[in-house]
Amino acid sequence: MDPDEEQREQVRALLRRQSEEASRLAVAFGGAHGMHQTDVAALAAIAESRAPLGPATLARALRLSRPATTALIDRLEQGGHVLRRPDPDDRRRTILELQPAAHALAAAFFGPLGDAYQAAMGRYDLAELQVVARFLQDVIDVTVAARERIEIPAGGGER
Repeated sequence: MDPDEEQREQVRALLRRQSEEASRLAVAFGGAHGMHQTDVAALAAIAESRAPLGPATLARALRLSRPATTALIDRLEQGGHVLRRPDPDDRRRTILELQPAAHALAAAFFGPLGDAYQAAMGRYDLAELQVVARFLQDVIDVTVAARERIEIPAGGGER
């Protein structure tokens, strides 16, 4: 194998390993706090949403049926992680609001990881970080495209 291909294979192997470790971290976080992986994914989706997130949007984001989403939100609400609130812009809708306990839990668990990421990034200059950011965005884009090609729409059926 030539040096160029060797380097590319090393990068592919590292991407696989990082993906596996991120999955293991989510499982460990959920297990440490009595939550399913789907619960963890839902909390992340709610926390990262730029706009208030309702049950239907959460269902689409997680590729869940309505009944599964209702059960998920019930678990999160019973665990004190989220609260269902009327949407102030449309009182017929419900939005999901993270509770302070969920923010504190995430900060305690993921804060040190964020600090470690920051320390790792500190070893690179701005130009290197820009290359890494472009590369990671490209990897995310091709991963999303691959997922979308094989994904079954939420609730089953044809696309």
